[in-house]
Amino acid sequence: MLFWWMNPLIKKGYEKPLEETDIPALGIEDEAGTQYSMFMNKIDASKSSLFWIIVSCYKREILVSGFFALLKVLTLSAGPLFLKEFINVSSGKEAFKHEGFVIVLGLLFSKCLESLAQRQWYFRTRRVGVQVRSLLSAAIYRKQQKLSCSASTEHSSGEIMNYLMVDTYRIGEFPFWFHRTWTTGLQLCIALMVLYNAVGPATVASVFVIVLTVMLNAPLAKQQQNIQSKLMEAQDMRLKTMSESLTNMKILKLYAWENHFKGVIEQLRELELKWLSAFQLGKAYTSVLFWASPALDQVSMEYSAHSQYPIAIKSGCFSWDSSENYNLRNINLMVKSGTKVAICGEVGSGKSSLLAAILGEVPRTDGVIQVSGKIAYVSQNAWIQTGSVKDNILFGSTMDKPRYEETLKFCSLVHDLEILPFGDLTQIGERGANLSGGQKQRIQLARALYHDADIYLLDDPFSSVDAHTATSLFNEYVMGALSEKTVLLVTHQVEFLHAFDSVLLMSQGQIMHAASYQELLLSSREFQNLVNAHKDIVNFPNDNMVDYNGDKSPFKREIAVVLDGGKESIKNAEFDQLIRREEREIGGTGLKPYLMYLGQNKGYIYAILVAIANIAFTSGQLAQNSWLAANIQNPGVSTFNLVQVYTAIGIGSIMFLLFRALLAVDLGLQTSRSLFSQLLTALFRAPMSFFHSTPIGRILSRRYYLASSKELMRINGTTKSLVANHLAESISGAVTVRAFKQEGRFFARFLELIDNNASPSIHCFAATEWLTQRLEIMATAILSSSAFIITLLPQGTLSPGVAGMVLSYGLSLNMLFLFSIQNQCSLANQIISVERISQYMDIVKYTQDASPVLKGVSCTFQGGDKIGIVGRTGSGKTTLINAIFRLVKPSGGKITIDGQDITTMGLHDLRSRIGLIPQDPILFNGSIRYNLDPHGHFSDKQIWEVGKCQLDEVINEKQGLDSLVVERGSNWSMGQRQLLCLGRALLRRSRILILDEATASMDNATDAVIQKTVRTEFKDSTIITIAHRIPTVMDCTRVLVVNDGEMVEYEEPQKLMQTEGSFFKELNEYRLKISRAGLQISS
Repeated sequence: MLFWWMNPLIKKGYEKPLEETDIPALGIEDEAGTQYSMFMNKIDASKSSLFWIIVSCYKREILVSGFFALLKVLTLSAGPLFLKEFINVSSGKEAFKHEGFVIVLGLLFSKCLESLAQRQWYFRTRRVGVQVRSLLSAAIYRKQQKLSCSASTEHSSGEIMNYLMVDTYRIGEFPFWFHRTWTTGLQLCIALMVLYNAVGPATVASVFVIVLTVMLNAPLAKQQQNIQSKLMEAQDMRLKTMSESLTNMKILKLYAWENHFKGVIEQLRELELKWLSAFQLGKAYTSVLFWASPALDQVSMEYSAHSQYPIAIKSGCFSWDSSENYNLRNINLMVKSGTKVAICGEVGSGKSSLLAAILGEVPRTDGVIQVSGKIAYVSQNAWIQTGSVKDNILFGSTMDKPRYEETLKFCSLVHDLEILPFGDLTQIGERGANLSGGQKQRIQLARALYHDADIYLLDDPFSSVDAHTATSLFNEYVMGALSEKTVLLVTHQVEFLHAFDSVLLMSQGQIMHAASYQELLLSSREFQNLVNAHKDIVNFPNDNMVDYNGDKSPFKREIAVVLDGGKESIKNAEFDQLIRREEREIGGTGLKPYLMYLGQNKGYIYAILVAIANIAFTSGQLAQNSWLAANIQNPGVSTFNLVQVYTAIGIGSIMFLLFRALLAVDLGLQTSRSLFSQLLTALFRAPMSFFHSTPIGRILSRRYYLASSKELMRINGTTKSLVANHLAESISGAVTVRAFKQEGRFFARFLELIDNNASPSIHCFAATEWLTQRLEIMATAILSSSAFIITLLPQGTLSPGVAGMVLSYGLSLNMLFLFSIQNQCSLANQIISVERISQYMDIVKYTQDASPVLKGVSCTFQGGDKIGIVGRTGSGKTTLINAIFRLVKPSGGKITIDGQDITTMGLHDLRSRIGLIPQDPILFNGSIRYNLDPHGHFSDKQIWEVGKCQLDEVINEKQGLDSLVVERGSNWSMGQRQLLCLGRALLRRSRILILDEATASMDNATDAVIQKTVRTEFKDSTIITIAHRIPTVMDCTRVLVVNDGEMVEYEEPQKLMQTEGSFFKELNEYRLKISRAGLQISS
């Protein structure tokens, strides 16, 4: 009741900065798991609304806190009664002897009881608020785990993040304000009764004023409700766009789109501030609050089993949404246990959708599907969880060292782990930022293999690796480690198809043919075309190649690369790991955050004016009461003059109060706008190393009692960012998590993070009540002492008016003293938000210590040359491209374009003049038009001309250029996304074009058409092509071969083919051997 249980923590916080381990663990009744179980039991047993279910969960605590709220109202209302009796005693109207001393004791008891009741009321409702927040957070997380892919397109990760990090906190405030809805009315009624007892019929005037105030306040409350709704919508839009931008920051930098997306976010922020301004101005006139509660729905999933066929689909029809453009139609598939099935077809034919349907991710509209057995899934776009390589492979399974080492060997990861600074304990950045595409894919394969499943669904896992690694993986992994497993493999590698028991040829969402490789060659013209396209590539048809020896354009650019990355020693794992523990200041905040806050947009002037207005208001109140007390019984002052002066002073005080409120609102809004703009600028200018090592969730979230309270607030901030980061990762990897049946483990981890965040919140509230109760007792002692001294004074020493004023101030002293200390502590706690923002304001200085990836690379790309870059996966090819874009800074040497060092060029100028088709095709929320031309520089006619990239037919089937693109482009296939990225390049017509595995997810026929299109449309440009498919670079001017970060060869491909011992020649001969082996089987 008196919060003595907080004493050890308060003492520890006074002696040293608190750490997470110092905070006591939550009791079982406060844990998120307990709250969620109770919530779900209530939902299952009741059909009531969410509000009433929450009320039923906490009805006991609501009733207990309601009792304390009632007790607080009654004891508070006793104050005026004691004051009236005390004035009577001062006037010599004692009802009995020593009545004054009795009143003093009654006042002391009443104020102590009031303090006890209010503190219990506040703490219990705050604690319930945290519990409500925990159960809603758990419910939202659990629901997002069950959202199908089609449903997830309607709720972006930014929206779900907003539900968790904003809405649940607002709803968690509801229990705190709930009892005010009836205590305010009750207190008003009691006050009117006391007033009527004191002044009689004159109370009617007070009632009239109250009714008038309520009538004037009602439309303001309605307006506040509408404004709050608009504010929440604007905040959702801004957070959604910001989350998408930060997640895809690398693409924004590569395309030089930072300023555009930063401008979009700032426009959305201005809209948000517009409604926030209206809302805050409304709060300056009214104290009515309105809270909105988002609804939650339940989603159920059903699983069926069939023992004879692990996968059985009969007349299956599947649709992502209401549109029929991307349906799977008339799917009939029976897969026997242990068989190997290959799935092939052109871009957008439904290959990945078929795997998603088997996983239960695509809603079934007709037919029957039965899947039995444990499933392992490898997605086309690799999903890597923040953590170590080892954690990603084990993925919640227990460690079996022999099986683990065997898995590394089958996935060709042994050599890669030897290169990584800490082997399999190396921390991987968010989404595998510090790994190559091939390394990420092989870690996914290792995760699937270690899972020891019955069914393996592999979605084009070899497109991100070189031919040698692909062959090794196919032989060792698919045909070796998975020899007794059921495997469905989506692939464009025709040379592997002959080894499968069955091949599915898909087109336009249907299985056109399903038979063995040999049978398809004899019966299917489409399959013959597919194989012939591969033959053409293997045999390098020169008639399809573009002649690059014509006249040179004056706009070509020459690129010279001279890098001298010296060896660096690894000193300490704590400092060299990529993902580091979030920084947290300790001790006092100092003046820096205050000065930083006031230093924004004339903040000092605003602060001075607010202080002056506050002093004037307080002085007016004092003068008003002093005038009334001194002259109420003065015969020389008429009643009219008394009221006139009193009213005039009151109106003046109100004007100063309004002026103070408006200034404070304007100061807050202007400072918020300035700090947000600076933070946004710092984030968009931050190097990629910052985003690699800082989870997006961490970015999106940010004395005696005072010493403990500050650290509790800081710990609350850091634990909150862990919750946000786990949610963001779970959303992006939802399909993989569901496929591996890891929802329970991820949910348990989320509950743990929720509890880690709830504990400092509850203890912070308890610390506040601990302090408040002691301050109130101190104020009560001062009040009682004052009343006792007045009682001891001879009668007539103080007039009844002065005595009443003194006790009236004594009664309000309790509240004023409390508010003063509370506001100081609250200010010190809230300024921590500015302190956390300040940390990110300096991120442009962020540096990441790491050993060099590229060492001693020296080469020149002549203007107009077509340069091919090849090498084993993880050899440093993409890093070289990142260096040209200045995403990474060379530790030695330099890169020049037309003789100018790129470090002397503006980043925007450099990146905007280089075209790129990236390895990971990223699309943004919006339309096809917006994704091709976000700046709106091109007409529709010009955009339609990029139909040369094979997308015009697909776009026309939908809504043309207005076709919807959801977050991450998940409603388009990987190949279609890469075609859209090619469309961007065709629009920009850059004189330097870089293709980073641009056609890795395309079939051979489409690849050939795209390569010819690029070489025709960019025949006068310098083209740098990173490719795993050797035929792609055979017609290049020169080929750069990279191995383990070093330049091995740089020469014309034909010369390299004629050079004995050439690394490039060996790569090509190995590819030819594998490819022709597959073709010979078909002959």
